Amino acid sequence: MQFTKQHLCDLPYCYAVGTVPVEGRTNYIFATDDTGPCYAIDAQTGRRETVWDGPGGTMSIVPLPGQDGAFLASQRFMPGFAALHARIVKLVHTHSGWTVTPWLELPYVHRFDILERNGSFYFLGCILSSTKEEQARWDAPGYLVAAPLRSDFAPPAYLEVIAQDMPRNHGYCRVDRPQYTPAYVACDRGVFALTPPPAPSEPWEIRQLLTVPASDVAVCDIDGDGAEELATIEPFHGDAFVLYHADGSAYREVYRYPRPAPFLHAIWGGSLRGKPVFLAGCREADCEFFLVSHSQAGYTSQIIESGFGPSNVTVIPGQEQDTILIANRQSHEGAVFFVKEDRP
Repeated sequence: MQFTKQHLCDLPYCYAVGTVPVEGRTNYIFATDDTGPCYAIDAQTGRRETVWDGPGGTMSIVPLPGQDGAFLASQRFMPGFAALHARIVKLVHTHSGWTVTPWLELPYVHRFDILERNGSFYFLGCILSSTKEEQARWDAPGYLVAAPLRSDFAPPAYLEVIAQDMPRNHGYCRVDRPQYTPAYVACDRGVFALTPPPAPSEPWEIRQLLTVPASDVAVCDIDGDGAEELATIEPFHGDAFVLYHADGSAYREVYRYPRPAPFLHAIWGGSLRGKPVFLAGCREADCEFFLVSHSQAGYTSQIIESGFGPSNVTVIPGQEQDTILIANRQSHEGAVFFVKEDRP
């Protein structure tokens, strides 16, 4: 595959990344995890708008399903895990710019999402720590909360705790399936699969898949055998990128990135130009951003770039090319890679 990089914006401590449709066109969203702005960049024209100037501290960006120019984002989760005043805000694009409306006060919310099953939508919030202090305490384990959402996506009046004792539940990914949208959470107790209920009155299904401490997780059937592999970062903000293969009801390790990659943080799994791959990147040492794939010869890795230090990454599929959207925190950069097949 051929990777062509385009620098999009300078943003101090660029951390969160996502996409949202605005007037039918894809907009890239970048936000800092420090004090500072959030930007929306038109993918076609490159035009940049400031969504907000502050306060910053953004961990998650979630488009509102079926709505143009509207998304939710977290704020006030500040560096050093100072997040007692974390909240979720609603962003709506208008002719005069972006409006920012408080949506939900939720201390220590790190990742959150809107999941769907059987036509119903559910809010899922991953709380990093249960402390009531200004700074996170790891002896106060985090937990997961959830609630059904109305069709207008008004904030839920009540949040149910669906999982307790989830220390440092930092990692999160979702998998969009035809029938429902499951999610995966990684914490010091391991990796858990979460399935929304078949109806709002019924309970969530929560299964523990791994018991090893993991900071982040991604999911992809990288070897094409019909069963999805798990990719993890171990331990919390660790230096090990590990793949696990489903073996009956358990998982076994099948690959480990051949050298330490300190402060691994970015991770993604899925199809890139029709080939299942995992992407990952670290924020210290060589600050590598790399790809892991599988063939008859086994698992191989490829360094896409070094020296930029990504925090988060996502992929936008396309007909002629795929787009990797990347938040390079250590180099204060929002960027994209355009990916095409190698030409003979």
